[in-house]
Amino acid sequence: MSDPTLALIGCGAVSENFHLPALAKRPELMRSLILVDRDLGRARALKEKLGAAEAVSDHREVLPRIQGAIVATPHAFHHPLTLELVRAGKHVLCEKPLADNAREVDEIIAASREAGVHVAVNQTRRLFASSRAVQRLIAEGTLGEVREIDYEMGEPFVWPAATAAYFGVKAGGRGVLFDTGAHIVDLICWWLGGRPEVVDYADDSHGGTEAVAQITLRLGGATARIRLSWLTKLRNTYRVVGSRGRVEGGVYEWSAYRHQDGASAARRVRVDKPSRVLPDFMDVLYANFADVVTGRAAPLVNAADVRPVIDVIDECYRRRAPLPQPWHDTCLELAGQHV
Repeated sequence: MSDPTLALIGCGAVSENFHLPALAKRPELMRSLILVDRDLGRARALKEKLGAAEAVSDHREVLPRIQGAIVATPHAFHHPLTLELVRAGKHVLCEKPLADNAREVDEIIAASREAGVHVAVNQTRRLFASSRAVQRLIAEGTLGEVREIDYEMGEPFVWPAATAAYFGVKAGGRGVLFDTGAHIVDLICWWLGGRPEVVDYADDSHGGTEAVAQITLRLGGATARIRLSWLTKLRNTYRVVGSRGRVEGGVYEWSAYRHQDGASAARRVRVDKPSRVLPDFMDVLYANFADVVTGRAAPLVNAADVRPVIDVIDECYRRRAPLPQPWHDTCLELAGQHV
């Protein structure tokens, strides 16, 4: 079987820093790769730099010639582009989040089934050896009944975004929850094996794009608490507590975790090579997607797999409440006293 021709739609920061370096390691894909971006100059520059086959400004120009596409555009375009591509009979690898709501995910699932193509989703954290180990410990009952999950992830926003799509009107009022949270909420759904109920959700948006968010979820006897921030560095740790033991680790510690069984002391467990770095997981993703397009494998994470996380995030936004900000309230009170 000949190597597939793929289109990479969106040549922004995520493509330049993750997708294209991974594709460059696969010359059988790179030599026929078509780069697509509304900024044709940017697409052409990346084509010359990395040796892709072609650069165009509109994916419709090359639709008849491709077998699959990578959707790496700003979030708002993920659903409409993926839906258009699968209806045209093309396999898709889409960046997270796949869509805004569960209804849009259902549209993609139905269209892909009708066309006989697959939709893969880049939920990178499911590929971490430590994440897979936690999921296995829960599924096998090693931890007993899960009672608590705490996940805290925060860093000042330093992503080298090529567009203004992360903030303001272009972001549609969706910020850290929709971006970072799409990974973390997905892990919680995956670890717990279902769609948890939203107990409460609060952020600092005040009608704009949230940079800090707190979520409480519940499924069965398990309560999960998630804290996210684009403003400040948090502990960046997770902890899963069950009736028989617990696991914990760092959110960037993808090759190891710590396991405490009952009353025994916690021990460090290594489950992968310590030298692995985040971009390496794109290699795993592309090895799988190449097999998906050529009919040799199913996606590691498909559209149906991510429906729970999309539904949870959508409900959070519909129920959003303001985070307590006593310093802000005090300033308003003081200002009011002097008006």
